[in-house]
Amino acid sequence: MFRNVCVISLLYLVFVAGQDIVPDDPEVQKEMHQMFYKARVACADENLVPYANVLTFNNTGTLPDEKDKTSMCYFHCFFEKSGLMTDYKLNADLVRKYVWPATGDSLEVCEKEGKEDANACERGYAIVKCVFTRSLTDARNKPTV
Repeated sequence: MFRNVCVISLLYLVFVAGQDIVPDDPEVQKEMHQMFYKARVACADENLVPYANVLTFNNTGTLPDEKDKTSMCYFHCFFEKSGLMTDYKLNADLVRKYVWPATGDSLEVCEKEGKEDANACERGYAIVKCVFTRSLTDARNKPTV
C-alpha cells in the first residue's frame, strides 16, 4: 500500500514537472488567494448572483438555469477581474496553477468557445464553462491518493 502511494506521488510529481508548473511560494499563494477573494466579492456585488448557483457551477460545470445571464456575468467578471482571462484570452500560467493543469490544446479550444455570442457575458461564460468542464473531467480521471 505504501509503495503504491509513493509510486502515485512520484508519477504526479513527474506529471506536474513535465508541464513546467512551478508552484508559487506561500507568500505569493496568499496574495493570489486574496486577489481571487476580492474579485469574487466584487463580482458578487456587481451581479447579485445566488451563492447556490456558484456552488452548483463549481461542482458540475453547469448552472441550474443555463439562460441566467446574471450568473453568466458573474463568472465572466470573476475570470476577468482575477486575471484568469483578459479580453477572452486565458492566462495560461494562472489557469494551470489555480484552476487545472490544462494539457494539449485545451486552452486554445476553450478560448474559441462562444465566439458567435454577441453578449459579453455569454461569450465569457462559454469560455469559463469549457475550462471548468475540462477541469472537472480531468480531475475525475486522476487517481486519488
